[in-house]
Parts: sequence; C-alpha cells; structure tokens
Amino acid sequence: MQEAYVIEPGERHGRRWRWMVLWGGAGVLALLARLFLSSDRDILALNSPYDEYWFVHSAARLVWGGNYNQMAFANLPVYSIWLALQNALGLPARLGIDLAWLSGVAYAAYALVRFSGRRWIGAAFWLLCAFHPLFIAMFDRALSETLLVVLMPWLLGAALEVWNTRAMQGGRRAPVATCVLALSFALAFHVRKEGVLFFVPLVLLGACSLLHRAQWWPSLRTGTLGMRFVGLPLLATLVLGAGLAGMNYLRWGVAVRYELAAPGYERAIAALNRIDAGPGLLHVTVTRKARQLAYEHSPTFRELQGFFEGEPGRVLAVHTAQFTGHEGEIGNGWFYWAVRDAGAMVGWHSSARAAETKYHAIANELEAAFDAGRLPAYPAWTPSFLDPDLGKWIGRVPGSSWGALRLVVDGSPASVRLPAENATPQQMASFIEIVGRRNPVPSTRVRGWIMLPPGASVGLSQGGAEPVGWTMLSDLGRRPDVPGALAFSLAAPGAGGDDALVVRTADGSLGRLPFSQMRAGAMATTQGAVAVTLGVDELVAGRRGDRIERWLSQLRGVPVTWDWLARLGQLYQGINIALLAVLLVAVVAWGVRRFVPVPVLAVCGIAGTMVVSRAVLFGILDASSWNGVQARYMAPMIPVFVFMVAVAVSALPQWRPLPSAGRR
Repeated sequence: MQEAYVIEPGERHGRRWRWMVLWGGAGVLALLARLFLSSDRDILALNSPYDEYWFVHSAARLVWGGNYNQMAFANLPVYSIWLALQNALGLPARLGIDLAWLSGVAYAAYALVRFSGRRWIGAAFWLLCAFHPLFIAMFDRALSETLLVVLMPWLLGAALEVWNTRAMQGGRRAPVATCVLALSFALAFHVRKEGVLFFVPLVLLGACSLLHRAQWWPSLRTGTLGMRFVGLPLLATLVLGAGLAGMNYLRWGVAVRYELAAPGYERAIAALNRIDAGPGLLHVTVTRKARQLAYEHSPTFRELQGFFEGEPGRVLAVHTAQFTGHEGEIGNGWFYWAVRDAGAMVGWHSSARAAETKYHAIANELEAAFDAGRLPAYPAWTPSFLDPDLGKWIGRVPGSSWGALRLVVDGSPASVRLPAENATPQQMASFIEIVGRRNPVPSTRVRGWIMLPPGASVGLSQGGAEPVGWTMLSDLGRRPDVPGALAFSLAAPGAGGDDALVVRTADGSLGRLPFSQMRAGAMATTQGAVAVTLGVDELVAGRRGDRIERWLSQLRGVPVTWDWLARLGQLYQGINIALLAVLLVAVVAWGVRRFVPVPVLAVCGIAGTMVVSRAVLFGILDASSWNGVQARYMAPMIPVFVFMVAVAVSALPQWRPLPSAGRR
C-alpha cells in the first residue's frame, strides 16, 4: 500500500511565501511597465476657457482667490482643488493622476481577491484597467472626468470591502473601507455636474436594505451595515456640498456649489428655453426668432441684444455652425455660456449677487408674459438643460443612449482625439506652473538654406493658417558652403501635423513645402507658383515621438514611428468582446444552476444600473441639447463594467484538479 503524502506546516508556510514573492514581483514589474508607458506624457496646454484652462486657472488662484468675474466659480471646484494639492506637493499632474488611478485599481483588485478567494481575478482586473489605452490617452487632458475615472475603482473597492468586513470585529480593514467609501462617494458626486446619478445606486441599495432591516439597520450606529453603505456616504456628500456652497457664499455671496447652478441663472435659461417660436432646430433651443421674442417681452434680456445680434454673436454663430450644421444659430452647448459672457460685457457681473438679480429679472419678465398669454410657451416641467420641444428629439434617445453605452466597450484611443496644444503664452505659463510639465513646451523650428534672391521672404504656416513670422532674406545670410544660397531660420510655438514652410518672392508669388516632406540633412523643392530648392540643417516639428519610438530609433539607427497606443486599442477591442462573452456565460450558468449568490447579484445589478443610467442621461443630452456621445463622458463606467464582469466570474464554479492517487 502506497504511503500517504502529508504536507507539513513548515512546507505549507514556505509555499505561501514563495507564492507571495512571485505575485509581488509580478505586480512590481507590471506597475513599472505601466508607469514607463506614460513616463514622458504631459497634460496638454489648451486654450479652452470653460474646460481645461478653467480648472488650471482656478487651481492657480487657489480656487477662491482673485477677483470676481463671470468665470470665478462657474464650474465645480473639486478637480481644481486636486490640481492645487498636487502642485503644493510638487507632484506633476500627469504622474499624480497615474498614481492615483493605479493605486485605486489595486485597492479594488484587493477587494475582489478577498471577495472571490481567487488571486487571478484581482490580477486580471488590475491589468485590464491599468493598461487600458483610453485612460493612457485621456489622462493627458486636464478634465474633471479624469478625476471621476480615478474615483470609481476606489468607490467600487471600498463598497466591496465594506461587505467583506461586515462581520469583522476589530482591525483596520473595516474602518478604512468605510472612510474610503464615504469620501470617494462624496467626491464622485461633487466632481461633475451629473453627480446626481450616483443617487440612483444609493437609493437602490437603500431600498434593498429595508428588506433586511434587522441585519442592515439594527440601530443608527456608524458600525451597522446600513450606515456604512448608505448613511455615511450620504452624510459625507451633504457635508461636502454644504462646505462648497458655504465657501462660495462667504467669498462670492451666493450659496451654491457652482454658479451655473445658481437659481436665477437656471430660471433665466429655463425661461428662454420655454419660448415657443415655432418648429426649431436640433441642438438649437433658443433660436434667433426666440431671441427676438425675448427682447420684446423682457427689457432685461434686451440689454444683451448688442452682444447676440452684433459682431460677438455673429462670430459665435459661425463657430457653432461647424458643430451643429445650422448657419446663423448659436448651439445649446455655447448659448449657456454666451448668456454669461454677454451679461459680463454689459456689466451684470460686477458681483455674483448683482448677476443673480439680473437673471431673476429675465425669468420674472418672461414668466409674466407666459402667464398672461402674451408669449407662447412650452410646458415648464423640463429641466433647464433640455429642449422642451420633445417632438424634435425624443425619437433619437434610444440610438444616442446605445451609442453612449457602446463607448464603454470601445478600447480604441481614437475615440479620444487629443488636440494640438494651442494655449496662449499667458495660459501656457499657468499650465506649466500648475501641472508641472516634464517635457519642454512644443515648438516648430526649421533652419537651413534656400535658393532665393535677397528681398524674398520665408514664413511658417501652422495648421493650415496664414503664415506667420515672415523673415526677409538678405545678402548678410550668404552661405559660403552652398553657392547662391541664403541662410534662413524660423521658429514658432506649438507643433501640428499640417505645418509648412512658405516662401514669398518680391512680386508676391508663393511657394509651399509641408514639413512632412522635409528631412534634416536633405534637400527638397517647394510647390506652387514658386518652385525653389532648399536644404534643411535642423528640423523640429510635428508629433513628438514618445520614449518607445526614440529608443527604437536609436537601436535601429533610423527614425521609427510606432503607434503602440493604437495597437493596444485594437487588442482591447478583442478583450472587450471576450469580457462581454464571459458575462453572458456567467448569466447562462446562473440560469442553468438556478442559483446566484445574493451579493454577486446585488453588485452586478447596481453596477449595471450605474452604467445604463449614465448612458441614458448622456443619450438624452445628445438627442436634445449637444453632443453627449463622447468617450470622456462614459469613461468612468469602464472600470465599473470590468468590475462587474470580475464579480460575475467569481460566482462561477471553481475548477480544481482531482487529487492524485498518491496524495490525500
């Protein structure tokens, strides 16, 4: 009879340590690899006064510093506070967002391991989220959505850890999970305007807890499951909201979290939207005809007529027509801000209270005209950000919602189009100060010689725009090494894919040569009315190659262009299809077994509700008001989706090999 093999305690302890070293080493290598991929990336400096630049400028003035204007507290300041804290610590914003993201994903992965008992589920979740190409690209922008993306794994991991530690007595895990859940929920609620969506899973969880009141709500002590899951996150959200409103009241005189949520402004926009000026245009609620009616019935709004019907309004209409396709009309996404800019131009925004008085006056005058029947109006129940003319957009909601939902499983970084940096010198200084750039400001430079006579000029054209920095050639620049050639040197801030060198002769004839057709150390010929030969000694232009491309170029000795992020996106397209298939298999397995653990069902149900509710909201906004089907809006739901799949997999039967005959 074969002798049984028994694992001694010391041997078991040694195996455990070997596995810990193996997993720990693999984790460190994966972390270093992920940080390497974004080690030379920076926050883009963009001239976007209502988005990126607003957050950076707000952080530069410490949120509540400086003088009041119409932009002082127009947005929620949580992301600006985050940037200011990183700046105070001397941490580059691009590195900071990476570290916060990777640590949050690690915490959620740890919670998954404790929940499922399977290390590979946590490891797979971390790898899928950490290396997602969408976030590698998206974190290059100073948008509040990036902080919301970071908060999601902290929120998910803390919620699962609260469940994992429900029966734990003593220790640090339970109080840490409770604090992280309350704080991350409150920050996620207040970092973006659509934070009210987080009440959907909270209300759903609260309703479910009432079915098991004895277990969830034995008392109102902070240690009960109901208080940890529902009560404390709600309390933290109320406290943070009250704090933001209180600071704004003390500094600006209006007790709101941000000025676009001020009652007077919201009433004014809602009243303007209600004007029934006949069949309208998609994504244009307040048309020119509606504005004319508003001027007639609101003397206060008439004060803005010079802005909307003058040169500023015409320029704005030309700009928005590129996106809405409606010539001469101002799209909704710009009209909300244009009202404030127009008010500032005529002096309404001398203070926040003065501006509120004016906006209340617009609402009062228009509502009086509605009530008296002098002005036709749509029903008053629609929110200020929706077009009350439901007939023209309601049918588009399913398609728009589906388009938003599909972005959750779109791994391609092409869905996040990174614009070329276009910040002004003053704005660039703010970006450099606050986000801590690790790379020099991009620039375009070209130096060499050209076969043109003295008196001709050379200049730079960036992005197809008119040439700038014209430099006249002279005899002083004769090149002794190239007979008949004159030296030239041009430089301009920024770099784009459409840069070109432009030549102009004394009679005004022009020639052009794209930078894409020039190489340092080589000659080329301009195109157009003036065809001349030039030689390039130095060329710095176009997309700056990342570290991987530079290393490959040095190894091979020739320039190498490798868009590894796009390749990674193609890989994730297949991975996302596999994740959907795994989720379907899990659902089928639950149906066959006719059993699914309640915690798994609850997590998947709440996570699915979060994803669908956000897709529906932005689908409604896309159908009604402005382009809501953008990857930046749905990106926070990607870790929620992956987390849901991981929890679903944890409920599948665990396969174990049969013990060998010689062991027991």
